[in-house]
Amino acid sequence: MSEKLTVNITDINTQELEQLKRQWVTLESSAKNSIFTSWYWISVWLEYINYSAKLLTVRFENKLVGLAFVNASCQTKNGLSSNQLWLNRTGNSSLDQIWNEYNDILCEKGLEYSIRSAVLSYFDQDLTHIDEFVIGVSNKNISQTPTPNSLMQYTSWKTNSYATYLKPDYASWDKYLQSLSKNTRNQLKRSAKLYGGAENISISSANSSKQAKEFFNAAGEFHKLRWANQNSGFENKNFVNFHHQFIEDTFTFGSIDIIKVHVREKTICYLYNLIYKETVYFYLSGIEYANDNRYKPGLLSHSLAISHYANLGYKKYDFMGGEGRYKNSLSNKKSAMIISNFRRKTLPFLTSHFLRKAKTASLNLLKKSN
Repeated sequence: MSEKLTVNITDINTQELEQLKRQWVTLESSAKNSIFTSWYWISVWLEYINYSAKLLTVRFENKLVGLAFVNASCQTKNGLSSNQLWLNRTGNSSLDQIWNEYNDILCEKGLEYSIRSAVLSYFDQDLTHIDEFVIGVSNKNISQTPTPNSLMQYTSWKTNSYATYLKPDYASWDKYLQSLSKNTRNQLKRSAKLYGGAENISISSANSSKQAKEFFNAAGEFHKLRWANQNSGFENKNFVNFHHQFIEDTFTFGSIDIIKVHVREKTICYLYNLIYKETVYFYLSGIEYANDNRYKPGLLSHSLAISHYANLGYKKYDFMGGEGRYKNSLSNKKSAMIISNFRRKTLPFLTSHFLRKAKTASLNLLKKSN
């Protein structure tokens, strides 16, 4: 089918945003996508980058079956300069710290591989001034997209993502605990007891965009303490400004749920969650850590949130990418996430590729010999 698909890249016409919105939302309804390729997120992101991206469209005959945005960027690493095209990102680390995951072309369901393949062929044949096309952070299966022989796929970053598929029984916190390991279950029961018992711990959701921003800012203070000198997003004004606007623009659509977990008047945790297509995406937390590590406020808050969302009828609690013992302890699904660089087989890239392979082989040989 890919040879019948037509790919185009054009400037964004800000006078026709309403038409683009209608097209995007229509395609969303038949796509297997995430909050990060929803119009909720994309519309705020476009304004955030001052509409500097270009619009990528994919059509099958006259039907629109794929939409995305691309930005050109130049990166120099290890003495190698590369002209890049980023999908739904800018290539600017300060702007991209908002960190969209499950990033992909918005595709009609069932056509994902064909559409990606057509886009890569377009990149290969029509964008010869670009050295590599960057897609991510995405599911690992992105790397399996059929690729022209003149391109090679390189994984420039990887991690694991974790999720819990919610069952109706999980609406009872005690029943959810039964699905966990004995060690995790004991930690949670002990933590709840130290806080005065699970019955004394409450969850409150922000009830307006104003309160959501207050919760977000309060989470930021905890976050900056936890990640002091480790590049907290709350130290980046671009990150903060984006989320203030995202909350302001989309809160009323039910796409955001910032919850406060508290024991009476004492807040122990904020969880900033994004809501889309029956899935809860855990985006970030702000936690008041105790000196006594038996308290486990983060682990406890997530477990209570999972039960809370199961009670509301959601199907999945997605911890998203990034390693964390608490994620592994509370989840029942694990998958790989990557950033894929689809590169031309130029001499610099091929040399870099073979040097990496040689280094990996040497390290593996050294491990075996030890």
